[in-house]
Amino acid sequence: MKEYSRREFIKGAAAGAAGLAGLSLISGCGTTPAAAPQNQKLSWDQETDIIVVGTGTVITAAIAACEMGITSITVLEKDENIFGGTSTTSGGGYALPGFLNDFKEENNGDSREKCLSYMQAVGEDRMNRAVMESFVDHAQEYCDWTKQTLGWSRFIHSGAHNDYYDRYPDSIVVGRGSAFPLDADNQMMMAGAQWKQYREYVETHDQIQLMMGTAAEELIADENHKVIGLVARQGEKTLRIKANKGVILGTGGFDYNEAMRRNHLSFPLYRSCSSPNNTGDGQKMGARLGAQLALMDRYLGVPFVYDNPVWNEGDDRNYGIMATSALADWACYLKFPHAICVNARGERFADESREYDVFSRAFSAYDTGTLKYANIPGYFICDADYTSQFKLPGGATIDALPDYITRYDTLEALAEGMGIDKEGLLKQVEAFNGYVDAGVDPQWHRGESENALRTLQSNTYVALPEADFSQFTTLTATLGKIEKAPFYCCRYVPGTCGTRGGLLTDGNAQVLDQDNNVIEGLYAAGTCSTGVAGYWAGGACISQGCVMAYVAAKHLAGK
Repeated sequence: MKEYSRREFIKGAAAGAAGLAGLSLISGCGTTPAAAPQNQKLSWDQETDIIVVGTGTVITAAIAACEMGITSITVLEKDENIFGGTSTTSGGGYALPGFLNDFKEENNGDSREKCLSYMQAVGEDRMNRAVMESFVDHAQEYCDWTKQTLGWSRFIHSGAHNDYYDRYPDSIVVGRGSAFPLDADNQMMMAGAQWKQYREYVETHDQIQLMMGTAAEELIADENHKVIGLVARQGEKTLRIKANKGVILGTGGFDYNEAMRRNHLSFPLYRSCSSPNNTGDGQKMGARLGAQLALMDRYLGVPFVYDNPVWNEGDDRNYGIMATSALADWACYLKFPHAICVNARGERFADESREYDVFSRAFSAYDTGTLKYANIPGYFICDADYTSQFKLPGGATIDALPDYITRYDTLEALAEGMGIDKEGLLKQVEAFNGYVDAGVDPQWHRGESENALRTLQSNTYVALPEADFSQFTTLTATLGKIEKAPFYCCRYVPGTCGTRGGLLTDGNAQVLDQDNNVIEGLYAAGTCSTGVAGYWAGGACISQGCVMAYVAAKHLAGK
């Protein structure tokens, strides 16, 4: 059993402040704007009206700008082969306000005020109010636009991954999260189908130039601090591209930038399922121009299986982030009965049935006595009643047990084999089984969340053919005893599906400087910009990114 060192758990101090203090923490960023030399005419390699940096949710801006009459749009994609970035690794759901026309038949009672109230609560009053008001106010217009431009027929809710914090004021269990578009034939479109259509649009419209394998490196501003273009790298070639109307950044988060993670995030992240190209490029370019940063300490959490063959020997596992989405617990295996998660003391540390972002927050508990994160790693434990109905983490089954899951005949043997305190584990399991009998979990309130039940009901792909989902009709259906041998265990560590901090913008997606003034010609959308400090619902990143990219295009086009 591997011993965990201090280095694996201790990070530098969190530094999530916006402004000049935040700038000093980004390697290579100064506070002096990068401007074009005065009285000197720049030479440009090419010229366009709008530059769109990235092909994730920001690609909406390129398409919208084209539809709004912009005749010259250049799209830069850092990756040579992959169009869509992190967006293509998502499910493709949208967290949309419940009062939109497509959802009126659900009669969920949502309103503009309720929607914003809930988001503000999730964001712990750190919400970028201007952006979220703009998102809510433009969501219907954006949905109508997708129907007119892309031929989508409507959006429908999947029934899973709705408001993650369903105990917060003004949350709605059904009606805000994980809405998916239907195509012209009323077939649900996941992310792959959506971005395939986006790329087809881009490649069939002469107004748009797509430059794959081209990374934006530096913004260029004139003597009035207006962004007029950028410097890009294409292989060994450096290009200066002039933007007559503006630049829209959509470069994603900074989860693959080790220095930025160490400086801004409060505790270690072991994995990310975002694009490896998410190295904070937009945040760095904007900061060097004097842009304001916010929410740099926030990320979207998801548990990952720790022990798996994806890791290369010699990695510093504290910061060796790799795209391993197959071993991220998106499916929320812990939601199903007969499974719990404990720490090395054998103690449960959260309601296992909550959404992955909610559960992931529990990893952050820090023990000042031992100088360790008390809940890292977490230990997923289930029994034979679980494995007779459901798949194990990573989609594994007992017939083909992977190396990262270990089988034990007794809980005592499991504790010894995994390095868990035996007395603590046995005491915890006994207590938990008593909660199951009573139908009440006073420790962590498992079995009290309607959203957890709905997600459990919808995750049928996690189940084996023998599973009977008719049993999952009450809130306490997520409860189930841990008592039938054999027992199975694997280790969980905190990971992310993307960082949340970035460039502060206004309601038009225009980037703001240190004095809250607009930087003319510069826009940002997606996870390189800010919105809500937390992950308010399934599909929050896709919806906010696409809508605000649309808003940016609309503003640039003067519509």
